[in-house]
Amino acid sequence: MMFRGDKKMNAIFSHEETNTKRQREFDYLKGIFMLFIYLIHAFQATMSTEDSLTRWMYMFATMSGAAIFIFVMGIGTAYSRNATPVGMAKSGVRMVVYQYLNNLVYVIALLIPYPFISGNLTGTGRDNFKYLTEVYIQYINIFFITGIIYFVLALLKKLNMNITGYVIIGAAVSIIAPFLYGKPVDVPVLGYIVKLLIGEADFVSFTPLYFLSYAMFGVAFGRILRHVKDKSKFYGMLAVPSAVVIIVWWVLIFRKYGSDISQMYIALSEAYTQPNPWHVAASMAHIFIFAIVFFFIERIGIKDGKLRDPKNPVARQMLYYSEHISKYYALHIIVYFVALGINGYECFQSYQCWLLALLSILVTEIIVRGYNMLQAKTFYREL
Repeated sequence: MMFRGDKKMNAIFSHEETNTKRQREFDYLKGIFMLFIYLIHAFQATMSTEDSLTRWMYMFATMSGAAIFIFVMGIGTAYSRNATPVGMAKSGVRMVVYQYLNNLVYVIALLIPYPFISGNLTGTGRDNFKYLTEVYIQYINIFFITGIIYFVLALLKKLNMNITGYVIIGAAVSIIAPFLYGKPVDVPVLGYIVKLLIGEADFVSFTPLYFLSYAMFGVAFGRILRHVKDKSKFYGMLAVPSAVVIIVWWVLIFRKYGSDISQMYIALSEAYTQPNPWHVAASMAHIFIFAIVFFFIERIGIKDGKLRDPKNPVARQMLYYSEHISKYYALHIIVYFVALGINGYECFQSYQCWLLALLSILVTEIIVRGYNMLQAKTFYREL
């Protein structure tokens, strides 16, 4: 290990891999962010104007958001026993296929109400319907970028990339990416593919290049974490620079935009989908602080040092969200699209979006748990 000779570091790190169990603080982090996704997407999927509270939540969420899932995915490859180059490449193919299957389901959800309300559509409703169907046929979101990043990780795994290499690549990508955003390639087919990876288009929510750095840092962090023998001291040490970065980031943001919340909202929204090195650093600091908070909260009341499954139903639900995050993510927007169609493809008021978020939570919970129960019964029956 890199800390030989330093007594303080030797008290925290081990040459052997001692921390090889599931890092549950990151599961909590993924799970709780699913709740933010429900609410924020209730507005975005229905093209409704966010209220002040939702805008503040969104600005806060831009400091982690999709980066959480990509970063944790990177950590996962450092912990998974099946993280071979072939295995990760297969995962990449599967996630890209998921994206386009998900797109098909989204378009079907938009179409379901159409025959019943088409005669009463306004001009705005028709325009929204046409726009949304065109966008979601070729939509690019978290599944696609995860798939592409898996391909990159598979290649680096094949090359036996070390921790330093992942950090260097992650830093380099965060610096280079902003200069490539929206650069056109005027070559048929190739130009379209490049747009999916680095380009700017209505149907591109996130692009792989801008989130690749989080995956690189995730792999490096996961490999380091496996050598941590005292996580309390490690996280205590990590919390200080993370908190400093967060304070500096928000001081600079408020210094630049002051009380102009609209401009702040625009700036943070752009930085979220088009990360620059400073935004990447700030996002990483937020992710670390959130994870550290969950780590210490979970250990409140533990006397023997043994971590058990939580009895708190909220904690259990957050872990369940994390375990089945792909299912929840794929399903929750379907509720919004069906509701939007029933409403004539016109926007909702703020309180209606909050109610839609609650409805989506209920519907997706029933579907996911029902599916998992049926799957479990089928599995045991086959045994």
